[in-house]
Amino acid sequence: MAHLQKLGTSISDQILPTFAYYAPLLRANASTIRSTPCSTFTYGPSDRHKLDVYTPLKHSITGSRHPVLIFFYGGGFVQGHRTLPLPILDGLVHANVASFFVQKYGYTVVVPDYRLLSHGAEFPSGGEDVALTMQWVSENVDKLGPAEEKSNFEVDLFLLGNSAGGVHVSTFLLSDTFNGVRADLLNAEKTKLRGVVFLSVPFSYDMVHDEAKREVLEKYFGNAEQNCPSTLLKGARRSDPGALDFVKAGTRLLVLNAEWDPEDECLRPRDEFIQEWGKFEDSTSGDALVVDSILGQNHISPFLALGTGVESEEAWGYLVAKFCTGSR
Repeated sequence: MAHLQKLGTSISDQILPTFAYYAPLLRANASTIRSTPCSTFTYGPSDRHKLDVYTPLKHSITGSRHPVLIFFYGGGFVQGHRTLPLPILDGLVHANVASFFVQKYGYTVVVPDYRLLSHGAEFPSGGEDVALTMQWVSENVDKLGPAEEKSNFEVDLFLLGNSAGGVHVSTFLLSDTFNGVRADLLNAEKTKLRGVVFLSVPFSYDMVHDEAKREVLEKYFGNAEQNCPSTLLKGARRSDPGALDFVKAGTRLLVLNAEWDPEDECLRPRDEFIQEWGKFEDSTSGDALVVDSILGQNHISPFLALGTGVESEEAWGYLVAKFCTGSR
């Protein structure tokens, strides 16, 4: 993966060469990726409220519970689709992410679309779409697995938010706008939120100076500094310095970054987020947070690396699965 280092840490410089590198690896494994059963459902009122459900032949059952992973992809608030429509990728992304966890670990994987700026998205719409997706999962357990298991299981739920998708997950978890719906979901009888993975998430934006990016941030957030994840975390901590509601409910967090994530957009904001998290006064909060990194990867490569069948490329997927297993 040394080739990725040569691309530097600028996201715009990484995009096309990284796609070009992984496309043939994914196409070589296309039959395996496409063999995972997939069904599409509607989860809300917008045309963007569609989700794909990838199901295993047999679940990974712990007791009477099985794991469901919801993957919220990135795209800078302006791009993204549950199947990326780029000819070079041959319709394999994000099915590759789903098939990795389905085939290797027996998870059910849900990949939702969410509203982008072109669909009228504005803060906190991303958090709303996360909440709607989780509600759909909680209310449609019968659609999440093999027919012989549909009436018997309870759900261990995991959220994987990549970049902007992770921002939306953090909005749902940290904004008081969602206190009520979050309480309902955390107290659901058959669905338990066990873990959240933040993959290369920009937790704040005060070091972002690119004019085009600032314009996008202004359109979505209104005030990016006020509504970014780190500021929401500060507000949540001041409201309850003991522990956050989802931490009290037993949810663990993994903050995961690529080695060649940009310093200004990801790595330094991550450090500030972790520092703020460390100000909670209870031991439970400290134990709930895990921090790790993905060597040899950049901001774009992780979601393309899964499903290649190359163990070194897929290492971060094994890391996420280990975290999820330890959180059940």
